[in-house]
Amino acid sequence: MAKGIVALQKLREQAATLKKYHPDWSFNKIGKKIGCRHSFDSRWVRRDQACEPLHDQSRSGRPPKADAAAQEHIVMAAQLPECRTAADVAAKLQQDQHLSFSVTTVKRVLRQHGLQHLSPVARPMLTDSHKLARVKFAKAVLRRDKTSKRRWLNTDSKIFHLHKMGRPLRRWCSPGARGTVPRPKHSIAAHVYMGICYWGVTKLMFVTGTHKQVSKFVNPKSKRLYAGVGSSEYSEVLSQMFVPEGNRLFQQAGQWADKWQLQQDNAKPHKTATNMAYIAENVPGGHFLTWPACSPDMSPIENMWAWMEGKLHKEYQPKNVEELKDSLEQIRQSIPASMLHNMFDGFQARMQRVVDLDGEYINM
Repeated sequence: MAKGIVALQKLREQAATLKKYHPDWSFNKIGKKIGCRHSFDSRWVRRDQACEPLHDQSRSGRPPKADAAAQEHIVMAAQLPECRTAADVAAKLQQDQHLSFSVTTVKRVLRQHGLQHLSPVARPMLTDSHKLARVKFAKAVLRRDKTSKRRWLNTDSKIFHLHKMGRPLRRWCSPGARGTVPRPKHSIAAHVYMGICYWGVTKLMFVTGTHKQVSKFVNPKSKRLYAGVGSSEYSEVLSQMFVPEGNRLFQQAGQWADKWQLQQDNAKPHKTATNMAYIAENVPGGHFLTWPACSPDMSPIENMWAWMEGKLHKEYQPKNVEELKDSLEQIRQSIPASMLHNMFDGFQARMQRVVDLDGEYINM
């Protein structure tokens, strides 16, 4: 039996076992636990509940063209850098192993072994200095007390689009029924600042970059209005939102009200002398450790942004910028406390992962 089939058999058994011991779990939760889609889990859990076997039934048709050894060659060839498509894999096998397989056979074998034809995720390039800074930051966090993260207000900004701007999802269809997906040339967007901590979430503050919201501050060098958030506008974000909201959250929690710290990224408007002096004077614990460059994967708030964006496009259909703002506010109010607790309690493990990988990107 091929290794991929054995792996699928184990996944089926894991899905069925999890449902037995956790009957209240949804198929989505089980899928996230074992790394499969909910459709896979629902199919095999229902078969198990109906007392049907979880293994594949023996085939009655002609035997497969690719035996176990040939399937190993196909999988190994697919992992070569020069083999980007199934056609490349078939050509490579023909050239090196003198094995002749159609593109359809190659695709079927790769799918049976759990492989998918996906594009790599684009990330900022990390230099050696970036990696050293990431490891240094992670070690500094690990040396601190484990509860210190509970007095940390993690802040950031995010641009939410009214329409999805990514590539449309692929689907199987006949050439004549391919269809079209409407896509705006320029999507309406909302640029928002927010902060999260173990004890709650700050309010939202919409800034320049939001549809039809123009900066009221002039760039002293160009003598024109800022196209994005400048130092003066970020000063307002600090004084009108982050500092008052941080004091409110930690005072309500009854802990760390006189010691909480503000974390922000290294954007130029955030790091001006005026803003850093304001933080030192008005935030009880001052500024958190200097955040390393090119490191969004280390910040818990990035996971929160992804959750909010997914919820926005799945459960809300805003038609204009005002409805977009209202939708984001409703989503903010629905953020569960358990999610915040998990994010900050898992921060130590996140930092340990950075150290273990010598500063490389992590998937958290």
